Amino acid sequence: AGRRGRRAPQQTDMSEAGDGVAARGTDQVEAGTSMAGAGGESGAGETLCEECRACAFKYKCPGCGAKTCSLACVRAHKARTSCTGLRDKTKYLPMVKMGDRELFSDIAFLDDAKRVRDVARRCRPIPPRKENNLPHFMKTLRFQARKRGTRLLFLQPGMERRTQNTTYYHRGKDQLYWRVEWRFKGVEGVFASGRVEDTQVLSEALLSHFAMTKDNALSCHKLRDYARAGLDGIVACLPLHRQRPGQGEAFELDLHKSLADNLLGKTVVEFPVVHVGLKGQDPGFALVRGDARGGEGQPKGSEST
Repeated sequence: AGRRGRRAPQQTDMSEAGDGVAARGTDQVEAGTSMAGAGGESGAGETLCEECRACAFKYKCPGCGAKTCSLACVRAHKARTSCTGLRDKTKYLPMVKMGDRELFSDIAFLDDAKRVRDVARRCRPIPPRKENNLPHFMKTLRFQARKRGTRLLFLQPGMERRTQNTTYYHRGKDQLYWRVEWRFKGVEGVFASGRVEDTQVLSEALLSHFAMTKDNALSCHKLRDYARAGLDGIVACLPLHRQRPGQGEAFELDLHKSLADNLLGKTVVEFPVVHVGLKGQDPGFALVRGDARGGEGQPKGSEST
């Protein structure tokens, strides 16, 4: 009985402690219920459309993150905020917010930058060819022509006119030998003079095509009308180097002067191409008189300004 009397107070204390724990558990349950109610209310607010505030959102704007529920709300959002709807690919994001979508977007952004760089590199204009890349003999030709008052231009290697050019400079005689092509109006074919000295009179080089020989009998037959007309009935001209489409202007040449005098102040591409016609016929060009030094040319009958 004594032992039972001594244990009774301990059971009373344990029952009181259990009642206190139960009370605290009830308070925690009530607090959790209240917090759950508050969270439910805030969660419901986060799921609503930010434009109409009536329906749950279905879409999220990639540009600003606004939540919308329909196409009408998307358009209203863009009109109200002037949002483009495109995500800023260069916007800083911390590592904790980086996901698969952001990672793939960054990779696509780098691929686009590489593509733009490659396109810009392919579309880069080709730099002009430097004169230092020309062979020595071509530099000599250009220098000797410039010294005689003629601007000589060369085409790219492989061009037909470049391969046909036989113009050369004789250093011992200090003489420039031109290739000259003659194109007679109304006559098929091109007639060329391979070695014409720059000091030779132009009429002598032209009359050589009218002289009958065993090798050029067919050519003389084609040029019989020009041979009958003589030098007084022939007009020779050199087309301008740079012309607008349909311009059709040419320098009139003096057949009684040397080739160097006729080319003074002119621009020649590879070699001179002289167009020959009969007087009284349409030469196919508007003949101009060129300034011996300037070489710009002035139409016949017009005054310089």
